[in-house]
Amino acid sequence: MTEIIWSSKADEILRVGKKLDSIGVRNWALTKLQALQVLGELGKNKIPILGGDVYVEDTDGVIKLSYSNWYCDRLPGETLDHYLARSIAKAEEYITNFKVVNSAKVFFAIVPGVGV
Repeated sequence: MTEIIWSSKADEILRVGKKLDSIGVRNWALTKLQALQVLGELGKNKIPILGGDVYVEDTDGVIKLSYSNWYCDRLPGETLDHYLARSIAKAEEYITNFKVVNSAKVFFAIVPGVGV
């Protein structure tokens, strides 16, 4: 498995959320509002979104993977600028339209790509 490496700038932007290190994930769990705000910051910094995962918090406060996710691969011949815009739009659409079941506390972990 290839490790995905992203920039310290992406780390700086994403760290507004809860760290997921305790469950073995090098990322942050973001609320819906935080995730949508982060997308704007990543876009301003020309960092595309490879995809993301959805997590839920159980009644004991433990965050677990929900197995819901999205991804956005770069298309053959697609310019980096177009991919940046498309990847952010796809992430925004997924996060905005995600349906919460049983009033679960939902978090999003965004996987940034290498900046354009």
